[in-house]
Amino acid sequence: MSYCKVIDYKGVKMVYTDIENTNGGEAIPTFDAVQKLVAEFPDKSVLSCVNATNARFNKELLSKIKETVKKNNPKSKATVVCGLSKLSTLILNSIIAATGRKMKLFDSVEEGQKWLYEYEMSTSKQSATA
Repeated sequence: MSYCKVIDYKGVKMVYTDIENTNGGEAIPTFDAVQKLVAEFPDKSVLSCVNATNARFNKELLSKIKETVKKNNPKSKATVVCGLSKLSTLILNSIIAATGRKMKLFDSVEEGQKWLYEYEMSTSKQSATA
């Protein structure tokens, strides 16, 4: 079952979206929930980690993902997507190109969360010294 929630990774808050092992339409309600959750955050503040391990995509889900990415763009600081197959990576790259969203792809959730943490630490230091 897919879900989204705010998690704490080493003291850094992230919006974690888990669509692992879902197929097509099963994940659509989760992306509706992501839109509602992210809307509560200030602009350019959301660190987002999506676990898409073994997820299957259909046209409806891809449309919902595009909608979610566009809607959440103003709130997004950084996004990682983890666990994609080679084909899914190609599909996501087309979404990234269409929406202009900067996303990093990782094989595992741990790698993605670590990158978000390090990104947050490096940008926090830069803004503190500016």
